[in-house]
Amino acid sequence: MTVQIPPEPVRVLFHLDGGYTKIFLERSKDWGMVDFWIDWDIPTNFIPPDLRKIGSRFLLYESSFNSDEDDSFEEIRTAYPDLRIVRLECDR
Repeated sequence: MTVQIPPEPVRVLFHLDGGYTKIFLERSKDWGMVDFWIDWDIPTNFIPPDLRKIGSRFLLYESSFNSDEDDSFEEIRTAYPDLRIVRLECDR
């Protein structure tokens, strides 16, 4: 089952080999006593060229799907077409 989850403000951390970019969920850095943040690797070509710069911020919409640690790379990759990036008004 796929559900739409609320948009997540993210920031570009760095670019990885193989055409992926590491982003982190900005809200995860303010979770009180938690001393880590949540990061994701997303395909760089999903990010508009002007937002690929290190430190760029944008909203990431995604559809959530039921997955577990046994999912194959291909199963996880099929979720990527559901990503949508929206510019933050304050960053224009």
